Amino acid sequence: MHEMSIVMRLADIAMDYARRNNAKRISRVVVQVGELTGAVPRYLSMFYPAVAEGTLLEGSELVVETIAASVFCTDCGSTYNPTRTPEMKCPECGGESCDTIEGKSMFVKEIAIEEGDAS
Repeated sequence: MHEMSIVMRLADIAMDYARRNNAKRISRVVVQVGELTGAVPRYLSMFYPAVAEGTLLEGSELVVETIAASVFCTDCGSTYNPTRTPEMKCPECGGESCDTIEGKSMFVKEIAIEEGDAS
């Protein structure tokens, strides 16, 4: 499952941010995941506590927000969410040729930290 490697990378990003900002702990990480990435949000949430254990992330909350898929049909020009249509075909013309507009990206939207002492 590639979700474990994704969670490990998210943890690296959050830990790097925490170190650069003198954090004593991380309380929340918000990640946005596109519907077309292939990542399963429940697996991200399932693996997160194990990756966070023993780090500044331990006890923090992982919030996974979904970015809806959106594609442009190159046959008729309509825009639609392919995950909501039978066989991912265009609901207007039944075409199968499309360009992705949104839904393939994944990024860290927010990292909430508790700041450490300034000393």
